Amino acid sequence: MRRQKILPAKITRPGISKAYLRRRLFHLLDQRQKCKALYVSGPPGAGKTTLVSSYVESRDIPCLWYQVDSGDKDPATFFHHCGLAAKCLSPGKRKALPHFTPEYLSGLATFTRNFFGELFQRMSSPSLLVLDNFQEASGDPEFLS
Repeated sequence: MRRQKILPAKITRPGISKAYLRRRLFHLLDQRQKCKALYVSGPPGAGKTTLVSSYVESRDIPCLWYQVDSGDKDPATFFHHCGLAAKCLSPGKRKALPHFTPEYLSGLATFTRNFFGELFQRMSSPSLLVLDNFQEASGDPEFLS
């Protein structure tokens, strides 16, 4: 019997059951697949997470889902969990993504560019990186740099 790896909730795409499939919005998302970034916004409870999660499921797109929270204001926490998620998305890669250690504090922007450059090289095309509830960590300007 093969054991299924249990992932932390932080890097697990929310399961969507009995969600109404928003075909018109799915079509709009399909039209933007060639975009490098897409920002989905709306008021709390509008269904942003449900929309994106059901879209990923219906299109069977590989996805690195990251549930942002206030603990992610610490760059080391954020990059640690992103590294775990990347390992799950591309398990064949033996080399781990770089770890954020104190010596990188003075070069956070450079570390971030390098980290995400490596991450995106590992992701197949098409695939998605979802930072769900990004606003939860947006109080710290260093996190956004």
